[in-house]
Amino acid sequence: MVSDETRRRLEVGPLPRGGYGSTPLATGNGDNQTSGASFKIVVDTGDWDRAVGTNTPGQSGDPDSPHYRDLFEMWATDRFFPVFYSRTRVEKVTESRVVLEPGVPAGGGR
Repeated sequence: MVSDETRRRLEVGPLPRGGYGSTPLATGNGDNQTSGASFKIVVDTGDWDRAVGTNTPGQSGDPDSPHYRDLFEMWATDRFFPVFYSRTRVEKVTESRVVLEPGVPAGGGR
């Protein structure tokens, strides 16, 4: 059983989602999402930097990260964010970088 405090840290939402099982971008019926995609991407193979995506609840699996739930509202309202592919565009929007080395655990500890 999860404590109320842990539940508050981990839970995201709820937000209403319209439609029914045959609605484009549908995510199931009922009070909780029971089916449907949590990640979607639309790619223009002629210009990869024009790709857009959506992801819920965010890009991080760490509830202490500002990116843990930052994409949830966009996903719930069927909005997309840019997904860049070229090095120039990726570096322009890079917020932080993690370098992994063989034999060294992520975070640098042993």
